[in-house]
Amino acid sequence: MKKLKSIVFFGSHELAVPALDTMLALDLLPKLIVTRPEAGITIDSHEPLPHPVRDWAKEQGVETVSSPRSLEPALQERIAGLSPDLLVIVDYGRALPPALLSAAPLGAIEIHPSLLPKLRGEHALRYAIATGEKKTGVSVIDVNDEPWAGPVLMQEDLELIPTETFDDLLPRAVTLSNKLLTKILKKLDTSKGKVKGKAQDEKHAKVVPLLGSQHRKTPWSLTAVQVCNRLRAYPSIGLIAYCKYRPVEILAARAMDWIDAPYGSSGTYLGLRQGKLAMLCGNSTILGVERVRRPGGEVQSASNFALVEQLQVGDTLA
Repeated sequence: MKKLKSIVFFGSHELAVPALDTMLALDLLPKLIVTRPEAGITIDSHEPLPHPVRDWAKEQGVETVSSPRSLEPALQERIAGLSPDLLVIVDYGRALPPALLSAAPLGAIEIHPSLLPKLRGEHALRYAIATGEKKTGVSVIDVNDEPWAGPVLMQEDLELIPTETFDDLLPRAVTLSNKLLTKILKKLDTSKGKVKGKAQDEKHAKVVPLLGSQHRKTPWSLTAVQVCNRLRAYPSIGLIAYCKYRPVEILAARAMDWIDAPYGSSGTYLGLRQGKLAMLCGNSTILGVERVRRPGGEVQSASNFALVEQLQVGDTLA
């Protein structure tokens, strides 16, 4: 490409490495990669999480700098010293200082996995699944000093399949993100300056809360379908409940029909049904828990768990 000679990349999470692969294929290797010390969603673990951005940078021989909250003045000066033509932000989750945004003639672009202004925030994909959204998408924005609030340069929808999990959705979001990233980079390379976008409608803006271990607590007061939606957002690590004062991970479940509306408090065990733990949820709906695991233990079928734990009808999973 002719104009894009110096790019600084900011990214940490799931979309970042595929975006870097796309840039590499376009012969746009970043001069510097700024990432965060942690990568991935926070879970209850004492083991360090892998950091694929750092691994990618090491393999490609690109220097990486970690910046935990905001960019330190020394790092800002260093980035400005690289005379970047463009800043590219993908899954970074932090605002950039206005002075830094003005350091690149073509400004800064960000790839964000939602239909902005809806679902602003670094966990937008998980949140879309967890809350039962019918569709999401990917937006490319011209970054300003408000996170995820800049003018929209490009945007495309992604229809959500009712049964898909975060792990199912992620590859589709990556494909679309890379497609839009390629389009905007090529457009910027042939433009006479910054590309103009469409201002976001603040009336429709919604900020996604930060998701972590507290969001994995099984929300028994919600309906069974809503609990399933939450579970689909955490397919590999599951939701957390407490059985006999010890944590258990719910790994697979589905909403079940029940002829006579049961009564009791949410989280009450109603017995085994079709090999599943029938659990009472909000609005007298029933969740059929299929597979569980004690943290650090083996995955168990629901029927085996009920036998081992000697569950009785009326017991509760907090």
